[in-house]
Amino acid sequence: MISQRRQPDPHHARNRKCLFVTRLVAGISATLLALPGAAQDNSVDTENLANQQPVFGVSPAAQTARIIGPPPEGWQPDLFGFYAALGVGARRHSNVRRTANSEISDTAFVIQPELAYENDIRGRHRGRIGYAANILRHRDLDNEDVTNQSLTGALRFDLTPALEIGLFGQFNDSSEERGGSGSRTFEDLEPDKVETLTYGGNLIFGRPSQTFRVVVGASKSEWEYQNNDQEFRDRDYASVRGALFYNVAPKTSLFLEARHTDIEYPQQIENRDSKEEAYFVGVRWRATNLIDVLAKVGQLDKDMDDPNLPDYDGSTYLGKILWAPRPYSRFDLYASRTTEEAAQQEFDPSGSAYFVSDLIGVNWIHDLTSRWRFFAFYNHIEDDYTDDRLDKINDYGVGVSYKINDWLNVAAQYGEVKRDSNVPEVEYKDEVASIFLRGDFRMGSRAR
Repeated sequence: MISQRRQPDPHHARNRKCLFVTRLVAGISATLLALPGAAQDNSVDTENLANQQPVFGVSPAAQTARIIGPPPEGWQPDLFGFYAALGVGARRHSNVRRTANSEISDTAFVIQPELAYENDIRGRHRGRIGYAANILRHRDLDNEDVTNQSLTGALRFDLTPALEIGLFGQFNDSSEERGGSGSRTFEDLEPDKVETLTYGGNLIFGRPSQTFRVVVGASKSEWEYQNNDQEFRDRDYASVRGALFYNVAPKTSLFLEARHTDIEYPQQIENRDSKEEAYFVGVRWRATNLIDVLAKVGQLDKDMDDPNLPDYDGSTYLGKILWAPRPYSRFDLYASRTTEEAAQQEFDPSGSAYFVSDLIGVNWIHDLTSRWRFFAFYNHIEDDYTDDRLDKINDYGVGVSYKINDWLNVAAQYGEVKRDSNVPEVEYKDEVASIFLRGDFRMGSRAR
């Protein structure tokens, strides 16, 4: 039975933003889409593997991006005090809307400001606030212009020698990238705009140096679409998780993890609500200061509330490896599998409510000299839908960067994104060439 579609509440968006302000505590920061190699250290961060951000030329789907990228409560270990960055550049697309037919080339001019402040609180606790934006203005296609902004904040309270509490919040006002993983089959004249509000916290019992450590956390993520009549895609994620870590050696720990997530669509046409249960076994191995490994595999069960829709009962995994065979050369390897919510133009009983997304990729950064750096990346994504749609995205890029001085870099990059599918309407090929100038300004001390 088709449920009645609810009319959007004009006061709902304002209430969500007020809720964000009160719960965030301190808000503002995000990872920019700067060109790889423009402002990265060539050493492996062996203490904060989960905070490392792989390079992508095209966006993975939402949950894949969340588990591959740094967590919202992640910290920058080398930042105390104020941090500011500004990037400007231009990007040329051969197929800017990433369509199968009627390819249109265009140039986008990019501005990326970032502000952040991170420091100790009374020498024991820690807090961070920040702001970041990614502003694109196109030379010809004004409908493709977007302004993506992000506000995040985090607090960590060191209460006792065995107990920590972490709180985090994030508000994003963004647009979904054309041709990204899971993008819908019909393209409107402008990208889909969406606001997301995420908040939550973690309880951590024990320290990394102790034999056992327990992490318990909860989070809520609310998505609200703003245009193109996509309100029926609004959805809420409510998640709880727990993990038990066991240190079997000074640099090796095993862990068990469990997660439960409720996914609800408040303005749905068809019933696409579901519940997910995931269980993992994993290992964290800091072999040396040149290699760091995080790997976990498990079982994921997705139960749809509508009994007429297929469920998912299969494997899920996440892997990240940082390897620096030489001090001047670093490889990031990553892989994941998880379920994603489908982005259809309209819900149909025979359509797909979700899909399974597999990602594997590698990113290489190599210092040619003290100033010149070479970088390259390759990603392969497979999106397998329940209605037999199968997309394959191959994405690669190469480039060089030049360190003008301690705070200013310039980089140039060329890449290609191609999506093949058994649904011809979603296939495309897009060649991208870009140049980018970025300045990083640190007004605080380095890691202590």
